[in-house]
Amino acid sequence: MADGTATIARLEAELATTPRATRPYEHALVAHRLGLAYAETPGADADDRLRRALACFDLASSLLEPAFHPLEHARVLTAAGSVRRSLGEPDAALRLFTSAAEIAATRVTADEAAAMVNNIGLALLGTGALDDAVERFSEAIELFDAAGAEGRRGRASALHNRGLARAASGAVSDLLRAVADYDEALATVAYDEASLHHGLVHHSRGVAAVALCERDAPPGAAHWRTTAIEVFGQALDIFVWPEHRVHHAIASFNLGRTWVGAGTDESLRRGVLHLEDAVTAFDPRSQSGPWRQAYDALLAAESELAQRHPGQRRPDHLVALLHDAGPDEAQRLLRRRLTRWFVLPAPARDSLLRDLVTAAVVAGEGSGTGALVLMLSSAVELPVEAQAAVLDAFLSVRRSLDDDGREVIDGLVDRAVGEAVVGPQRVFVRDHLVAGGFERP
Repeated sequence: MADGTATIARLEAELATTPRATRPYEHALVAHRLGLAYAETPGADADDRLRRALACFDLASSLLEPAFHPLEHARVLTAAGSVRRSLGEPDAALRLFTSAAEIAATRVTADEAAAMVNNIGLALLGTGALDDAVERFSEAIELFDAAGAEGRRGRASALHNRGLARAASGAVSDLLRAVADYDEALATVAYDEASLHHGLVHHSRGVAAVALCERDAPPGAAHWRTTAIEVFGQALDIFVWPEHRVHHAIASFNLGRTWVGAGTDESLRRGVLHLEDAVTAFDPRSQSGPWRQAYDALLAAESELAQRHPGQRRPDHLVALLHDAGPDEAQRLLRRRLTRWFVLPAPARDSLLRDLVTAAVVAGEGSGTGALVLMLSSAVELPVEAQAAVLDAFLSVRRSLDDDGREVIDGLVDRAVGEAVVGPQRVFVRDHLVAGGFERP
């Protein structure tokens, strides 16, 4: 964000010092770059920045005569078309993309020509002209030169887009063809050449799998639900939080709903975790609609669990889920919880840690001890401050118990320390606990 703002300020200054009357070509090029900077800089005022970008592109296109500067004019029109798409104006985008392709014609490389055709397909998709969009994407797929990395990325993008166009009809046959397009898109470009592309395609494949699950398409709902869960998880491995907050939120929401749809206790608990991730990742100020949808889905899943397990709360369900999951997965699930908790303000972080310790103590031997072991084994990989926060949560819960309760938690914690901590770290852990009142049984 800061870099984008600095770029905008620099380009604004450059535009002001580039005389339009005597240097129109240079003025237009700076206006084009400034428009791109406005369009590509994230922030809460997205529509305002997009409108500013359009003003820059309008200025640039008015100064770049198609007869004398066809390539530059076409590229400005393409940029303006992308902004129109972002503003939800696909018809205007279609006109701009079509004009750009006609002006550039044979003057550009095969990859750039293919990208222009791909853009026309995206605009057609936005207007609902699905068959025309599929035709354009197919044309782009053939035009991209797969011999180069840029061509492979472009071809994979066009395959992904064709899949989206096919899936939009909702027909089982089209959904199956969309899945085939997504598979080909993943095979077309290597992960290290286009990691985010892989994330997007995995997510789209999950959406198609959910639709096929709902239609009980061959080979059956269970197969497609399993597929959706797998590929949404692969998307989340790429769209990590908080670097890719919005994509992470969307994938978490869809994965959460898919788990909830399975209807078992374990799947509901998994669904709650992912829906909680979506709620925390969406910004309710700028993404109020998706946030509300995720929040409502979270409440519905928790309500279903409350009917099945009266009196249990979210931490109790997390302890039960950690017990049901395999060791490696349980460790991964808890590490993700801790990663989110440790960026919160200390009071919120400490409250969540205490709640989990309390749930583990209530669960007792077995699942409770297992949760405490996971907490300690995860904490000792973190900085000392984080380790201390986990240990302080143990001590805080201990102080809130009566003598019998303290005896129980002392036994559980002692066993957990023995299983989770080795070497010099065990000395630090035990010294910290003893200083806080812990008594080794």
